[in-house]
This record gives sequence, C-alpha cells and structure tokens, in this order.
Amino acid sequence: MNESQITSIIYKLHPLARNALEYCINAKEDIIINPPQEILDGAYLLEQDSLIQITILKEECVMLDSLGLKFLEEELPEYQVLKELNGTSKVQSELGISQEVLTSALGELKKHKLIEIFKNDEHQLVLTPTQEAQEYTRNYLNPLKLFKEKKQLESLSEEEKTTFELLQKRKGFLSTKKESIIELTLTTLGREVGEKLISTFKDLELIDSLTPQMIKSKEWKGKEFRHYDTQVPTSIKNIGRLHPMHEANDILTQVFIELGFKEMEGPIVESEFWCFDTLWIPQDHPAREDQDTFYIGEQADVDKELMDKVKEMHERGIDETHTQVGDFKESVTRNTILRTHSTATTFRTLYELGKKAQTGENIDGKYFYVAHNFRNEAVDATHLAEFFQVEGILIQDDLSLAGLIGFMKEFYGKFGLHNLKFKPTFNPYTEPSMEIHYFDDNMNKWYSIGNSGIFRPEALKAFGLENKRIYGFGLGASRIATLLTGKNNMREITGATCDLDWIENHKKLSRNILR
Repeated sequence: MNESQITSIIYKLHPLARNALEYCINAKEDIIINPPQEILDGAYLLEQDSLIQITILKEECVMLDSLGLKFLEEELPEYQVLKELNGTSKVQSELGISQEVLTSALGELKKHKLIEIFKNDEHQLVLTPTQEAQEYTRNYLNPLKLFKEKKQLESLSEEEKTTFELLQKRKGFLSTKKESIIELTLTTLGREVGEKLISTFKDLELIDSLTPQMIKSKEWKGKEFRHYDTQVPTSIKNIGRLHPMHEANDILTQVFIELGFKEMEGPIVESEFWCFDTLWIPQDHPAREDQDTFYIGEQADVDKELMDKVKEMHERGIDETHTQVGDFKESVTRNTILRTHSTATTFRTLYELGKKAQTGENIDGKYFYVAHNFRNEAVDATHLAEFFQVEGILIQDDLSLAGLIGFMKEFYGKFGLHNLKFKPTFNPYTEPSMEIHYFDDNMNKWYSIGNSGIFRPEALKAFGLENKRIYGFGLGASRIATLLTGKNNMREITGATCDLDWIENHKKLSRNILR
C-alpha cells in the first residue's frame, strides 16, 4: 500500500483506534494477551479496517476457593491437628484448635492412617499419632501454595495435576472457572500503518466533532478534521416493524375503505362538551365520575352558541329531557379529559356536516375513525385503561334497524366472524340501540364486540340534523386485534406483560380471525 493510502487510513482512525494501534506497536510483542478494556475497544475498530486480528480463546482456570484461601495461611487442617498432638496422645478437649478445623481434618487423617482414635470412659476422643504421622509432619509442605496464583488447567505440571485431583475432592478448597483469553495480533498492514503513525503522525491533532462553542470562537479554523469513511459496511439487525395493534388498525382501515367510508379525525384531549354533552349524556351520569374518566384539570374553549343549543336539549329536549332547567353547568362542559370514546369525534364531524347541510349540500355518506381512547377502569383480559376503538356513522334518509344489523354482519364477515347475535341495550344518544356479540369457539363463550344504534333527534337537533337518519356504531379495535393475533387476552399484545420477542417476530397479520 502506498504512502498516500496509509496516510488516508491514519486520518480516518478514531481516537480509541489510534491509541490501540500505538499501544500494540510500543508493546514490541507479536501477540498481546488480555489488553486493557480501552485498548480492546479501539482494537475492535481496527479490526474493521483489517489492521488487527482479534482471537478469543476459552480456557479453564484453577483457583483457590473459600477454604483454600483460609487454610493457605493457616496450613491444612490435618497438619494443624498433628502439630497440636506433637507426637503424643490427647483427648479432643485438650486440642487448641476449632471444631471446624478438627471436623475437616479427621476424615483425611483417618483415610491416610495418620492417627488412631479411641474412646475413653467419658466418651471423649483420644487421638494418637502414628509413625506415618511423624514422617508426614516432618516433610509437610502446604499444597495450596501451588495454586496461590490462578493457573490454566491444561498447563498444570504432573505434581500440580495430582494435587489438584486430591484437593478437588475436598469441597471448598479449589474451584475451576472458564475464562476468555483475548489475543491481539497486528496484521502486516496494521504494523505498516502503526509504524507510520508513530514516526510521522504521533503529534497529529484531529477534531472529531464540531461543537457550537468551536463555531462561535472560530477555534476550528486552521485545524484538521478527522476523515470519515462513508464506505464502511454496516449491518442492520433490527430496523423495527409495526406493532400488532397498529397492524390490526391498518386492516380495519382497509376494510372500511373497501366499504366506501371516509376517515374522520379528532383530538385525544377532549372537553366534556364533545365527549358527553353533545351525546345527550347527563352531567350527573356515572361515566363522568373520576373513577371512570381521566380529567386533565383545565378548561376548554367551547362555542357558546352551540353550547346553548346542546344545553336546550338537556334541559327541555324534544319529547323528553333528563336535566332540570338551570342544572346544566357551563363549568362542567368546559372540563378537559382524555377522550373516553371515539364518538366525540363523530359529533365533531356531525357539527361540520350540519353546517354543510344548512347550505343545501348533500351530506349523505359513510365515515369512520380508529381512535385511541382512555378509561379509568380495572384491567382484565378484555379491558384496558388505554385502548383503541373503531367509530363509524352512516347518513341516509331511508335507514332502518334491519339495515344496521345487515351492515354489522357484512362488516364482521370480512374477518370470518359469522356467529353473531344482537341484544337490545341502552345508549343515551341512540334509540333503538343494540350490542353485537360473537361466539368464541376457542373460549367456548359469547363476547361483546361492539355497540350500535340509530341516533336520536335530541342528540342531532343542535346540529340541525334531527330529521336525518344516522347509524352509529363503536367497535372494540383492541379486541379485534387480539382475535387477529390468535390471542385470548388484550394484555398479551399491549402493555408491560406482553412478550417482546413475539412482538418483534410475529407473523404479519392478515384479516382472518385466528381461532
């Protein structure tokens, strides 16, 4: 490689890589074993440019364990007992050693026939050293000193191997541990670049990053910047993917578009006016209490003229009412909350459509919204405090309840759900109203999956739409997502308890319910 190419490499070196290269050159060794961490960090960068070769070897090491460390200085227990006996017989109580040492020593002393044990009339042990014990004591060397320093198991001498095999049988004296040995070897190119770095560019100062302070002070002028290699190959392990909940929402959106619907939009932070009052829900309704709704604690701007029209429907109604005159509170209707349902967006849309209708424009059509909602409720398999809901409306003059049932069957049939039943229910803003239930073969039970109805005039008059027929329906998008993934519990796809590996690697969802 010519000098220009070598210089180009040096100008691209990261500071860590430059330090590591200098370290390897100055080491004067062909192979550097277990370098400091900062040098190793730089070596990995050098390896990318083929300037260094990193080899990782696995080895098994022998080292002293807890008892080995204890008796390294105190001597082995059996030697301590023999030294206490000093060639004479003694009962146990006469020995100036601990019970721990004696217990550890007796087995070894008896096994090697270094003592004789008798019991006297008082049931005390009488220890008598043998002739072999005297020789053992005279020639004793503490074998633990062979392993004072950590050693590779494969490199033990014959004496060390024999001692290791004996001591390993005694629990707590020696232990083995597998460790990694990292070897750094400069390549021919690496040595060439390193020597050039040491001889010519040792005092080279490069700017690695440009800071605002350097720009203001113009300190960068006349300085050399580190060059960057834009051709370095990189690997992308995980570029991310859609969460299954969002995959399911996309499928729902596709189905609605196929059915000719247009998408609505609305804010997550709503006022009680749009979330409750426009729906003809009384201000003392239980759903509006703190235990069911997340309140923000601020006041929203609400159109006064529209508010008065809604107030009129609450206090005077058309055929009936649910609020005493004077009981509708403006301070309540202006409270801000986290949206509890997507119907708030539906009424925002009806407000805009009502203004078009007053100009004579035909507003018949179909509208949908996949909305993020929040409710302060207990979490279980089919309920979350944070969830998605599908909201839809159909506007036409000749709509009937039978037509709404037919539409619900067609919609759910797109997902393979055909075993449905419809039950009468109550909604303040629709009459008649009905719930949609499906039978889950996997769970062998019926589940509620949606709510629907025909908007009542009291909820529409404030927008000038009391003479229009409008279907309204809200469907559990989170429940649909659970079914599309083949799960039984919403918490398996959303929240802290879901399996992140599954989230990352699950098969892309189709619109077929997996049961």
